[in-house]
Amino acid sequence: MDWKSTTFNVLKELIAIPSINPGDQETFSHPYGEKAVGDKLLSLIERELPDLTCWKEEVLPTRFNCYAHYFRGDEYPTVLLETHLDTVDVKGMNIDPFVLKEKDGKWYGRGACDAKGQLTAMLMGIKKALVESNGLLPVNILLAAVVDEEHKHRGVDYLVNNDIKADVAIVGEPTQLRFGAFHKGSIRFTVETRGKAAHSSNPWSGENAIEKMSDIIQVLKREVKEATESISHPLCGVSSLSVTLVSGGEQVNIIPTSCLIHVDRRLNPQEQWQQVLKDIKAMVKDKVEDSIWRDIIWHDPYLVDPPLSNELDNTALQEVNRIMKKDIPNFEFVGLQYGCDASKIEPANIPTFVFGPGNIDQAHTAEEWIAEIDVLKAIGIYSNLLQQLYRN
Repeated sequence: MDWKSTTFNVLKELIAIPSINPGDQETFSHPYGEKAVGDKLLSLIERELPDLTCWKEEVLPTRFNCYAHYFRGDEYPTVLLETHLDTVDVKGMNIDPFVLKEKDGKWYGRGACDAKGQLTAMLMGIKKALVESNGLLPVNILLAAVVDEEHKHRGVDYLVNNDIKADVAIVGEPTQLRFGAFHKGSIRFTVETRGKAAHSSNPWSGENAIEKMSDIIQVLKREVKEATESISHPLCGVSSLSVTLVSGGEQVNIIPTSCLIHVDRRLNPQEQWQQVLKDIKAMVKDKVEDSIWRDIIWHDPYLVDPPLSNELDNTALQEVNRIMKKDIPNFEFVGLQYGCDASKIEPANIPTFVFGPGNIDQAHTAEEWIAEIDVLKAIGIYSNLLQQLYRN
């Protein structure tokens, strides 16, 4: 079989169908939503992997998780392969986002790296494993391609909340073919200040909400940032805090009555978001004037994305370690700077790691691409794992 050509064509078919995450929009149309690409995926599975059973389940209106199942038997362990159907937007791209192009060993298109390339590597890895084992693998396989990873991870939440059962899970994201057993999480929240309107010719009769916020931002920039960056993980690095959006004011000649900032706090595996937020508030309260503190509104986080952690002596991860060391004697699990669906699966008592071709630096970019050789290597790794896991 010509694995390169077949793989390219499968990815080409997936990229040709837009699946931009619509966010919180309840009504949307092409090119937003994952339904069309999910239907294409199911037809590809029926064509390329006819021995698998496939189906879809509605998570949100017209937004479906898609599944495929290889069943060897009740007595066999189950491997969950999970990645996502949605992509980020295509605004500002310098290439045709929906036409997969090859140039200098790179495959270009929206989702080539994140995450339709991951999905393609999984599909072809399963296919290769079945071909090489004459259809008899030592594991059951559940493939889950979920919605909404790029916004509120409601697809994987649905998967986990429906009592998913597996002995080990591999989440497809661009890791440069490394195996991530740890990754950072994040909380995102808004902070608001209230002021009192006045004409800008007489600012003393008002209270400037933007100026109040500037004091808060200085505390976040100095004391809170210093405390945050003193927290580190041996594999994931240093925790971080960023103020990423700001809005405020009504008109240029009116003293502003409100100002709002968005804060992105990246969490290391040993951190709990509730305590982190409590500590941030305490530091701000300690540093700003009482008159400012009483005018602050702390809104509840609109995103809580937990970090991923694993016990490396777990049987499943030891199995992976044993298999990989045959070809890579110095193989080790690593930590990742970014978050993904893995941290939602692991709490369901499923040892979970992140793996995939490509580099996260190429995801979401104006010329998104993935290296052909990485995809082909990933297919071989998936095939090897599916043939060797739990064989003993």
